[in-house]
Amino acid sequence: MRRPSSIDSTISRQLAKKAMPIALSVVAIGVCMTVYLWFWISSEDKKADEAVRSNVAYLSAISDLMSHIQDAEIGQRGFLLTGDKVYLKPYTNAVESLDGMLDNLAEGAENSSAQTGSMATLRSLVAQKRSELEQSVEFRRNGDENDSIALVKTGQGKILMDGIRSVLAQMEKDGLEQLATRSEAASIAKTRMHLLLLLFAIMAGGMAILVVRATVTRAKAAEKTRDELLSRADRRLMAVMAADLVGYSRLMENNEADTLERLKAARDIIDTIIEENNGAIITTAGDSIVAAFPSALSAIDCALQIQKYMVTHNADRPDADRLLFRIGMNVGDVIIDNGDIFGDTVNIAARLEGIAEPGGICVSRSVRDHVRKQRKLRFEDAGFQQVKNISRPISTFRVRDYH
Repeated sequence: MRRPSSIDSTISRQLAKKAMPIALSVVAIGVCMTVYLWFWISSEDKKADEAVRSNVAYLSAISDLMSHIQDAEIGQRGFLLTGDKVYLKPYTNAVESLDGMLDNLAEGAENSSAQTGSMATLRSLVAQKRSELEQSVEFRRNGDENDSIALVKTGQGKILMDGIRSVLAQMEKDGLEQLATRSEAASIAKTRMHLLLLLFAIMAGGMAILVVRATVTRAKAAEKTRDELLSRADRRLMAVMAADLVGYSRLMENNEADTLERLKAARDIIDTIIEENNGAIITTAGDSIVAAFPSALSAIDCALQIQKYMVTHNADRPDADRLLFRIGMNVGDVIIDNGDIFGDTVNIAARLEGIAEPGGICVSRSVRDHVRKQRKLRFEDAGFQQVKNISRPISTFRVRDYH
C-alpha cells in the first residue's frame, strides 16, 4: 500500500487552499440568505398576526359598542321609571364613551366602501339614539315624567336600537369573514414561506454538493498532474529550490505574534507562487521550504517572484524587522521514493541557500547554464564553494538585477 508522500500533502494543502474560498463563499451566501429569509419570514408572520389581531380587536370593539349602548338604554329606563339618580351613573358613563368607541371602531374598519358606509350609518343612528336618550332623561329631570314616558312610547328608541343592532350585526359578519380570510391567508403565507425556506435549504445543499464535486475533480486533476510530474522526474532532471527565513529566532524573540502573523501571510503568497510555477512543496518547517520543479526555468521564475514579492511585503518595515529569505537552487538527477525526493541535487540546493545573501538567490552552474539564454538575468560568479557532505566543490553564482 502506497504511503502518503510529502508531495501528496503539498498538493492536498494547495487544493484545500483553492477550495476553501469557494466553500467559504457558499457558506457566507447560505448564512446571508438564511438570515434574510428568517427576517423576511418573521416580518411576514408579524404582519399576518397583526392583521388577525386587528380583526379580533375590531370585533371586540363592535361588541363593546353594543354593550355600552345597551347600558345607556338600561340606565335611561331605570331613571324614567323610578326617578332614582343611581341609574344615571351607568347611563352617563355609557353615553360619554360612545364617541371614543365609535372612533376606535372606525380605526379598525377596512378602507372599503361597504365598511365606510356602515360606519357613516352607524354614527348617524348612534347620534339619534343618544339624542333620544338625552331628551327623555332631561324630561324626567325636569319633572315631566309623562312627557318622558310618552317619548319612549313613540317607539323611536326601539327603531333606532334595531337599526344599530342591524348595522353592528352586518359589521360583525363582515369582520368574521375578514378574520377567516386573513387567518387562511396567514396560514397559506406561512406554508409558502416554509416551503421557500425548504427550497433554499435544498439549493444550499445542492451548492454544497457542487463544491464537493468540484473539489473532488480538482483533487483528481491534481493527482494526475502529480503523477505526470513524478513520471517525468523518473526520466529527466528536476530543479530543487530551498528557501529559509533569515534571523527567524531573533524575529520571534522580538515579537512572536507579529512575526508569526506576517510569516503566515507571506507563506500563503509564496505557496501560491510555487504552485503557479508548477512546483510542489517537498518539505516545510514554517520558516523554511524545499520545493521541486519540472524545469530550471520554472524554479528560477518562482524564486524571482518570491523575492520580488518580499520586497513589497517589507516596504513599510525597518531593516531590522524585515522578513528576508535566502534561496538556493540546483538542478540535476533526483531519486524518487513514494513521492519524496533524495540525492545530491537536494542537498546542494539546501547548502546553496545557506551561502545566499539575505533576500538573494544563489544557484549552481547547472541552473545558470539552463536559464541564462532564456532569461535576462545577470549572474555574479561566487566561485567554487566547498559545502558540507558534498565531496566536490560547487561552482556557484548569485542572481543579480532582478528587483
